[in-house]
Amino acid sequence: MPCGLCGRGFPKPALTQHHCLPKSKGGTSDDVAMICSQCHGMVHATYTNATLAAVYPTIEALRKAPELVAFIKWVRKQPITRRKRNKERRDKL
Repeated sequence: MPCGLCGRGFPKPALTQHHCLPKSKGGTSDDVAMICSQCHGMVHATYTNATLAAVYPTIEALRKAPELVAFIKWVRKQPITRRKRNKERRDKL
């Protein structure tokens, strides 16, 4: 099953649920995309829930996010076995 953000193929149990519209901002189980843990970590290391709700409420919007474009391009080339911790941004957007 492909990651909703980077498109790499993973076994279904390896994917995590990303609430595109965060539950704390009114999201429901209908607002969920299945993405890999590497992408999920980067999304939450980069953006606050408020930014995700206001600016990137869909997986399509996240794919086009300027702060993630280079990461997505890089991670697509990585084997699915690679596990790299994402550094928290000093100032989350």
